[in-house]
Amino acid sequence: METRVLILNPDPVFEDRLLSIFDLSDETETRIVRSVSEAVAILIAESFDGFIIEGEPESAVETATVARQHFPSLKLLCVPWQRPSADSIRTAQQQHIPLANGAASTRQLRGEVRRFLNGLDSHSGASAEGIDPCHSLIGNLNQFSAAEVLQMTCMGQRSGRFTFKSGRGNSEIYLHQGEVRHATYGTLEGEGALAEIFRWRQGRFYFEEGIISQEQSVDRPLAHLLLDNLQKFDETLELATVTPMQ
Repeated sequence: METRVLILNPDPVFEDRLLSIFDLSDETETRIVRSVSEAVAILIAESFDGFIIEGEPESAVETATVARQHFPSLKLLCVPWQRPSADSIRTAQQQHIPLANGAASTRQLRGEVRRFLNGLDSHSGASAEGIDPCHSLIGNLNQFSAAEVLQMTCMGQRSGRFTFKSGRGNSEIYLHQGEVRHATYGTLEGEGALAEIFRWRQGRFYFEEGIISQEQSVDRPLAHLLLDNLQKFDETLELATVTPMQ
């Protein structure tokens, strides 16, 4: 099976050097993205064995740290174009993010990338109880809303369980092949539970691949549910902005 690697490179000028290393391997599929938001959306929607982050030193380490927090089991390699600061190096070490020397010779860089790819080969077969650890996803609702997270995940036709935790309580949303199948929040189920979760702006979430609900409380496509939620939000704003008659 081909190893899949996503590469984040914000500057096309530096792209060819790293890609030339991957051109030597017929067993590695690479995909290039230019922004963090694009990378996160793709990682949610698709399965990758590894993620390589290039860029200016501080920005690259910061992006790798965000990736580590959102995708804790994904194998990462950070390739800053110059040597990072001592604080950034310390942050990478704390997050267990390996750093490659992007300013080194092509031969040295090729060796570091090759060691990273060899590590992916031993990692790709690890799974337990039908859950691929590369598919785990963790994040904050102040970075992505519940609606945005569900949209990106459903685009990848994923099946599994989202758990949302906030000061309002805990909730669960089950997906089956890219559609919402079941949702619970306290005593609420189905669309009522989803409507409440869509309002949350604080809290954390995580997704577990392969956990399927036998119950089905949601019948409509996610696009219809999001449209209804948007219309209700607009109606609420209109009521809030109506000037009371004197």
